[in-house]
Amino acid sequence: MNWHYEKNGIRHDGITEEEITERVKRGELTASTLVWRPGMPDWQPLFTTPLTAALAHCITPPALPGHRIPGGVVWTLAFAPFIGYALELWTAGLSGMGFEEAYDAVSGGQYWFITLLLNISLGYLDERRLRKAGVDTTAFGKLAWLVPFYLWRRAKSLGQKSAYFWVWLVMLFLTLVA
Repeated sequence: MNWHYEKNGIRHDGITEEEITERVKRGELTASTLVWRPGMPDWQPLFTTPLTAALAHCITPPALPGHRIPGGVVWTLAFAPFIGYALELWTAGLSGMGFEEAYDAVSGGQYWFITLLLNISLGYLDERRLRKAGVDTTAFGKLAWLVPFYLWRRAKSLGQKSAYFWVWLVMLFLTLVA
């Protein structure tokens, strides 16, 4: 009898029990994945069905505690508006501009994309490190490009203080004023 499962809001049909077991072993499906087969009244989490035996081979440890996850990337991200501003000035200087001309070019937004790319890159790098630490980032990982939202949700998900969120806002304000 074939099973059906849900992943990312998409229903996948006609999967055998063996295929589901293999997908659980590969980490594609988890205990909370919704499954259904004929005879069941509604979709149910995999762990409440006869497929729960597939989970016995795939016991994964819990995520590392928030205080044990290195914070180097997230703190670099917190200072990214200022670092990006400095990189913008440096890039303008490399193009042969004097300081005043480089300052005017940066203030005029000629190199805005450097700070944007830095923020987004660091956000995604941090999210990737969190996943490696076992943190389920599905609730906030896609927000890595919206840095302040990402930082706020990250702090709340890990049970940390939101200091890096506030530092990022202060750095953004200071660079906008500069």
